[in-house]
Amino acid sequence: MYHSVIRRRIREQGLLHGIMLELTYACNLDCFFCYNDKQAQGKPLALEQYRQLLDDLAAMNVMFVTFTGGEPLLYPRFFELARMARDRGFAIRIKTNGHAVRGATAARLREEINPLLVEMSLHGARAETHDRQTRVPGSFDRLVQNIREMHELDLRPGLVSTPTAWNEKELEAMYELARELHVPLRFQGPVGPRDNGDQTPLEIQPSRDSWTHLLELGKRYQQEPHATAFSAPFEETSDGEDNERAWCGAGSEEIIVDPFGNVFPCLHLRWSAGNLHEQGIREIWRNAQAFPAARNLSAETADQLQDKEPRQLGAPLFCPGLALKGCGGCENS
Repeated sequence: MYHSVIRRRIREQGLLHGIMLELTYACNLDCFFCYNDKQAQGKPLALEQYRQLLDDLAAMNVMFVTFTGGEPLLYPRFFELARMARDRGFAIRIKTNGHAVRGATAARLREEINPLLVEMSLHGARAETHDRQTRVPGSFDRLVQNIREMHELDLRPGLVSTPTAWNEKELEAMYELARELHVPLRFQGPVGPRDNGDQTPLEIQPSRDSWTHLLELGKRYQQEPHATAFSAPFEETSDGEDNERAWCGAGSEEIIVDPFGNVFPCLHLRWSAGNLHEQGIREIWRNAQAFPAARNLSAETADQLQDKEPRQLGAPLFCPGLALKGCGGCENS
């Protein structure tokens, strides 16, 4: 019901449903294909500005607040900010590499925030593969240990993975690992350029056959008794409209705020809609042309692909934001 009816209506009506706050670009890992521009500069938002932002979002009936980065737990006032979001009734999601979700930090997350989901990045089914991507030895073993600790604390862990040339032989093993750890696993992608235009991450794009295999795996695991623990990488709508995969909902479903208050329609479509140092989010949402332009681009893309199979960088989808980044190798077949 949520994906087939509510989510579609949100997109069609251009409603603001969620916001993703990139709190910092600092990170305690050094992932090879990280898209953040770590050299980006600007004046960080103050805690009081975040407070005003959350008040405005609550008045706008926004449901989801997602904290991400970089590594959001490295933001110095993370818990103060997250408690503000909790106290205002938002459904809170945290996107993290999981490296710091242990001990006192994990306990505070459960006691003070109790997020709907703590989604962590998985880069392979083996330490060798995962640590090759994070470029931090021991990060795989630490992630697995932290997930087990999270279960003991009754936190809600989840895993997300991006297929790459390094892990494409371990896709099924990653599903099996998720089953063993009793956590949901979803796949996303494809690997894209960095926000500063650096194309280096594209060097580890997986093969097209790997995406086909991943779709088959997703369908297989969804049919098993613990189907709720898995999600196919790309879902069809219940009414059979294949172009739903292409309609990304940019500019409506969830917008992005970077550490310096810049507001964007989506993660990859970095069209400036305004800056929170200069305007409030209600004014930006009401007046910025970037949002209707993004929604139009999304709808136009869906129309163009209606009778075609979406395909980009080998993946069975097409992201107009990635295309506009000049990602190279984008297909529309």
